[in-house]
Amino acid sequence: MSQTTTSQLSFSDGMIRDHHALHSLDGVTAVLDWSAIEGLLSPIYSSRSGRPSYPLVTLFRSLLLGCWYRLSDVQLEAQLARDLVFRKFVLLGLNEGTPDHSTLSRFRQQLEAHALWEKLLAEVNRQLTAQHIIMQWGQVSIIDASVIEAHQSGPGKRKDGSATRDPEAGWNVKQNTRGKKTSTYGYSFHSNVDEDGFILGYDMTPGNVHDSQRFEELFTGEEAAVYADSAYASRATEKKLAARGIRNHVQRKGYRNHPISDTDRERNKEIGVTRSVVERVFGTLKRHYGMGRTRFLGLLRNTVHCGLLAIAYNVRKGAHFVQQYGVVGA
Repeated sequence: MSQTTTSQLSFSDGMIRDHHALHSLDGVTAVLDWSAIEGLLSPIYSSRSGRPSYPLVTLFRSLLLGCWYRLSDVQLEAQLARDLVFRKFVLLGLNEGTPDHSTLSRFRQQLEAHALWEKLLAEVNRQLTAQHIIMQWGQVSIIDASVIEAHQSGPGKRKDGSATRDPEAGWNVKQNTRGKKTSTYGYSFHSNVDEDGFILGYDMTPGNVHDSQRFEELFTGEEAAVYADSAYASRATEKKLAARGIRNHVQRKGYRNHPISDTDRERNKEIGVTRSVVERVFGTLKRHYGMGRTRFLGLLRNTVHCGLLAIAYNVRKGAHFVQQYGVVGA
């Protein structure tokens, strides 16, 4: 069975002299109602018998730390054992043991087995929306995809002659404005973000799946307008947006013998100003969250990991909004 969380301090915890550095994660702690998160995690380890595990919210918070500080499970295990801020955030006292890397890995696999990552992201976004941190009315969806190189993408072979390359990834081929093609073996992270850069939804596919094939699946159902680059431009896209009453801000593209007009070129520039938000989100995730390359083999496992990255990103961004603008829940 799983333990429940407690905020009661042990005698050893009470002996620690307070310091401002010990409060560096207080903002991300305060921005969420963690009991609701704990409720979503309850299907994991729900057996009433057997050796007690660590509290589920402790394990979940631990994985968030791994996302924020780009730590492997082995590195996270060591940091939890020696860092007071980490212990405080995951609700473990000084007299308590810390989860080892295998426990953290098994917990991630349980998130996968119970298909919880989408529910967790939806709950985080629901809470941020309730506090008016994520805006709901007049919501704007900015849709794009970014390729993530597979951790095992080279041409190597095992002793039995089988390829070491991730079998569920695919080749992503892009052509830049100068006509030069680049190829990456990996996955595509399809994302919908709002004007402030919060991740509203995402999907993962092998790299060879075209961006437009996950366009409509990323809609929240609340958007008033959709922004996207010309990879999504088509008559089918125009019809889908018109049928939903959504303002169309998809960049237009020219075709052979039908070059783009000057009016459309200016329109594309205006759209590009808003659309650039999603590029900054991808940049942050790759530069600071380690999403430039996958950590695991297989589509599902990497989908779960990117879901955790999206949750960690939104929680931290929400805490920053509260700090900067003093957003107060309704």
